[in-house]
Amino acid sequence: MQRKDHRNAVLGITGALAVGLALGGCAQGSSGDEGTPSATAVESTAVESTATPTPSESPTTGAPSPTSTSSEAPVDSVGTVPDSCTDLITAGKWDDAFASAPLNDPAVVGDPIAIPKSAFTPALQGDGTRLFCVWKDPNADITNLSIGVDVVDPTTARAELDSLATEGYDCGDEAGGYRCQKISQNPQYPVTDGDTYYTRGELGIHIQQSNTETSGLLADVIAHTF
Repeated sequence: MQRKDHRNAVLGITGALAVGLALGGCAQGSSGDEGTPSATAVESTAVESTATPTPSESPTTGAPSPTSTSSEAPVDSVGTVPDSCTDLITAGKWDDAFASAPLNDPAVVGDPIAIPKSAFTPALQGDGTRLFCVWKDPNADITNLSIGVDVVDPTTARAELDSLATEGYDCGDEAGGYRCQKISQNPQYPVTDGDTYYTRGELGIHIQQSNTETSGLLADVIAHTF
């Protein structure tokens, strides 16, 4: 693939496919983890098939993109890993959802940053650029959102995501790529977790989130990587 400037990653705080990979406001402390967002709030990480909602709107489940025909413009599959986490999402758009929380706080991600393994790990290209971003207050028990963008081998990445379908993930074509997403109840707290994977060309996007509502996040990340 002819990569655009491999500028520097981790989901999915995911899948919005992390969506839809992967962002209500982040709690600035453990008290914010007491809320219980609806499962559809996390599902909305996926690309919306209707008008783009605002973070305060009730999200809906994204529908797969229509199959390309000769009358449609070709989908650009040559993506670029953004230089920084602030280049990954629209400035100010997600402040009320998660972006006002500390970004890559060493108490959360380590120093240097330790990127956790994901379904894309077996598909990583050895010399590929990686970007990993975590928005979480170190004092929050669970509320967080992370986004990982990696250069991957397309065939291996697709095979890894196909295997997620046997683990309860909802998988299908979306926005010119392939998305797998799983919404679940957190095993320790009364909140909803979301795990979203999206691959297109040689890029893999992973968004993970817990107790964080995001409507149209995956679409925003895709717009900043393709």
